[in-house]
Amino acid sequence: MPTAHWTAFKHNPDRIGATNREAHIPKKGNSVGTMESMQTGKRKPSAVIAELASQLEETTKRLELANKRQKLAINAINAAANFITCPISGKVPLEPVMAEDGRFYDRADIQTHIDNAENGTLRSPVSGAPMGSTLMPYVEIQNNLHALIDSGLVEGDAAERLEKLRLDIATKEAEAGDTAAMCRLSVWYFYGRNGLQKDEKLAYEWCSKAGDLFDVAGMAYQGLQLYKGFGVDKDEVAGVALLHMAAYNGNAYACYLLGNEYFLGDSGLAKNDKKAKYWLRKAVELSQDDKKDSCALPEDEIVDGCKKMLRKLECDSLVGVRI
Repeated sequence: MPTAHWTAFKHNPDRIGATNREAHIPKKGNSVGTMESMQTGKRKPSAVIAELASQLEETTKRLELANKRQKLAINAINAAANFITCPISGKVPLEPVMAEDGRFYDRADIQTHIDNAENGTLRSPVSGAPMGSTLMPYVEIQNNLHALIDSGLVEGDAAERLEKLRLDIATKEAEAGDTAAMCRLSVWYFYGRNGLQKDEKLAYEWCSKAGDLFDVAGMAYQGLQLYKGFGVDKDEVAGVALLHMAAYNGNAYACYLLGNEYFLGDSGLAKNDKKAKYWLRKAVELSQDDKKDSCALPEDEIVDGCKKMLRKLECDSLVGVRI
C-alpha cells in the first residue's frame, strides 16, 4: 500500500477510499435531485400528462379545422356539379360540346337548336347574338364530370344526375364496341355501383362480351364469374383457363385472383405457396399499369391485399409450417 494511504489507514481506517464513495452518496436534503439526474430522460408524471394534454388540444384544433375545410370543399364540389349543365335543357350534358358563342352545350340539344334555325338566322341560345354552326367536342368538361363522380363527394340531385350521365355514357360506348366501357358496366352491375342494383347476370353478360373481344380485363371478370358460378352456371375449368389467359396477358386483377386462390387453396385450385407468391408479386408489379376505371378493386386494395398474403407466406416459410 502506498505510504500516504498507509498513514491515513492507521489513523482512520474507515476513511480509506471515502473520497470515492462520497462522490456516489446523495447529500442530505438533495436526494431527489440526485436521483433525477441519475435517471436520465425520465420526467415527473405531472409534466408528461401536461404535455400530452397540450398535444391532444392541438390535435383537436387541427381536426376541427380539417373538418371545416372538408365541408367547404364538399360544398364547392357540389356547387360545381350543379353548375355543369346545358343552358338549353338545364341538365348535365351527355356529350359536352363547345359552340361558336363560346359556351358549352349537350350536343343533342344544341344540334336541335341549329337544325331548327332558319337560314342565316342562327343565334346563340344564351346571348341571342349571331353565331356559326360549328361544334367542337369539350373533352375537359367530360373529364371533370368523371372526376366529380370519382371523388365520391357529390351529394343529392347532382350525384344522381352525374351517375346517370356516366351510366348513359358507358352504355353508349359499350354498345358501340368499347370493351373498357363493357368492363365498367360489368363491375357496376356486379357490385351494385354507380346507382345500379346488383345484378350478377347482367355483369356476366357485359364482361363476356368484352372477353369475347379478347379484352384481358373482360377475360378476368368472366373467368372469376365462371370459376365461382356468379350469375352463370359454374365452370371451374373454363374459369381458371380465362384467369390464366388474362394473367399471362398482363392483367393485375387476374394475377391477384390467381394468387389469392393458390394462397387459400379451398376451392378448385389446390393450395400452392410457390404459385401464390409468383402471381401475387406479378399483381403488385402490374397494378400501376392496369386500367383504374374498369378494375373491380382499386389499385391500392390489390397491392395491400397482395402484400398481406406475401408477408404471411414469408412468415410461414421461415417457421416451416402454415399457421
